[in-house]
Amino acid sequence: MVDERILGGCLCGAFRFAVRGPLADVRLCHCDTCRRANGSAFSANCRVPRNCFELLTDATTLTEYKSSPNAWRTFCGTCGSPAFARTERDPDAVRIRIGTLSREVQVNIVGHVWVGSKAAWDRIGDELPCFEQAAS
Repeated sequence: MVDERILGGCLCGAFRFAVRGPLADVRLCHCDTCRRANGSAFSANCRVPRNCFELLTDATTLTEYKSSPNAWRTFCGTCGSPAFARTERDPDAVRIRIGTLSREVQVNIVGHVWVGSKAAWDRIGDELPCFEQAAS
């Protein structure tokens, strides 16, 4: 049987994870929190069921930060790379950061969310749908 896992990890390699795909409904989030947490105009995120997500090495370096009342962001405590997030309202899933995956991974980006709070300098230059808040 072919290993269908998609591998990801942090910048320094201190932790690695695997997800079983396919990865669907990737959204580019422009909210204040994602922008600040990633140091970029947006964060490319994908919801992954918890039973399709596996930490391979080393969970001891991971640090979790409560970024809003019901949401936590997990990042590498060694290099600071964002890894994934979780929310109380969706306990059976994590949201992985697509940038932590190898460049060969193919995903389908479905739109821009929270464009109502994007940075003034952020110019969206594609034809993807834009949503003022989260897409339904």
